Amino acid sequence: MNKICIYLRKSRADEELEKTLGEGETLSKHRKALLKFAKEKKLNIVEIKEEIVSGESLFFRPKMLELLKEVENKQYTGVLVMDMQRLGRGNMQDQGIILETFKKSNTKIITPMKTYDLSNDFDEEYTEFEAFMSRKELKMINRRMQGGRVRSVEDGNYIATNPPLGYDIHWIKKSRTLKINAHECEIIKLIFKLYTEGNGAGSIAEHLNNLGYKTKFNNNFSRSSVLFILKNPIYIGKVTWKKKEIKKSKNPNKTKDTRTRDKSEWIVVDGKHEPIISIKMWNKAQEILNNKYHIPYQLVNGPANPLAGVVICSKCKFKMVMRKLKGIDRLLCRNNKCDNISNRYDSTEKAIVQALERYLKEYRINISNQNKTSDIKPYERQVNILEKELAALNEQKLKLFDFLERGIYDENTFLERSKNIEERITKTSSGIEKINDIINKEKKVIKEEDVIKFQKLLDGYKNTDDIKLKNELMKKLVNKVEYTKDKRGETFGIDIFPKLKP
Repeated sequence: MNKICIYLRKSRADEELEKTLGEGETLSKHRKALLKFAKEKKLNIVEIKEEIVSGESLFFRPKMLELLKEVENKQYTGVLVMDMQRLGRGNMQDQGIILETFKKSNTKIITPMKTYDLSNDFDEEYTEFEAFMSRKELKMINRRMQGGRVRSVEDGNYIATNPPLGYDIHWIKKSRTLKINAHECEIIKLIFKLYTEGNGAGSIAEHLNNLGYKTKFNNNFSRSSVLFILKNPIYIGKVTWKKKEIKKSKNPNKTKDTRTRDKSEWIVVDGKHEPIISIKMWNKAQEILNNKYHIPYQLVNGPANPLAGVVICSKCKFKMVMRKLKGIDRLLCRNNKCDNISNRYDSTEKAIVQALERYLKEYRINISNQNKTSDIKPYERQVNILEKELAALNEQKLKLFDFLERGIYDENTFLERSKNIEERITKTSSGIEKINDIINKEKKVIKEEDVIKFQKLLDGYKNTDDIKLKNELMKKLVNKVEYTKDKRGETFGIDIFPKLKP
């Protein structure tokens, strides 16, 4: 179901035209024209936004900023305007932001003359020059900003948003630096002391939590937060910049992509702040760290074990990983705060395979006992009733436009009734869909081929030693496996979620 927002903007120029040429009220004319168009095209209007501002700058257009935020959150399938210029005819930067927001969210720009789909090559070419100029301008601005930041860092200033544990932000005239936090610096000293005495990061985190200490953001300490502190040269009076590169992600499920730059690209200079840790203790800690360093598991080509990405912790939903502890491969939760106990990898894998074998056996029994003579006529009658109700609701929705045009409804009443009918349409459509699913299940003839395919995948998993192939086969057998272990010993639990559905 389409969800359309109408955006109306009257500029100062429109006001002048109204005065000099005796033109009618612009917003009223545009609103009437767009509602007429929406009715003809059977568009579902869920919101109307209007403002009287110049189109030159986004910063002075609150309704436009509000609309862009909602478009970014994919609240609408399209935005209806009188023409493209109503969205913005200011500088290239503002136009680029507007068009990029619509493109990324796959939201259409609808005018009475044309609908613009920026995912379409032709429509994209229409705005190519404006987008190019916008990106060029943004790059120039970013380059200038980065240059200013680098110069500030090279002067020894601290320009990151939040201070690290052990310090507070401190201003010396116009220079932004750090000053030692008397309470927090003792935590830093304790971490380095314990680590250089041979304690591991995990045990240090546990010790700090037992003492009631918290991180800068009032969280418990974890192994990773302790290691981050041990590797941070801020504590020997250094300031680091350009350590990470952060870019907007091309993946729609992520907001940004972060990568650690090569050390040769880092800027590490003497800061204006006092060190907390001596160079001697810092060097000792770094020596221990370097000797313990191993290649991160996520950087190894291919899966590290056949169950990689399959088994998840039932308590915190983190993915379980395989680690060698005292010479034995174990499956454990990556979340240091989770109390799910690790288990031998081989016994966990064996239990999963046995559970899949039991599931397949029970599945075959259920097929043979299934009643194939279910009566679907009552379901079909219910679908027929709901479809008639849906047609009546769509008719009611069209009448809303007439009531608005004739002045029976004001704008707020129109939107309220429109949303109410839309909710009923959605509920009815959902009901039809659910009943049709039941009918399809009742009609479905279970194919033995599905069972045979599942059996072959399971046999293939058991008969190969290729880790990558085993991992691929397991991912075809199950959506996930949830793992639970509350007490030390051999007892643990697994819940499998097979892809072969009953």
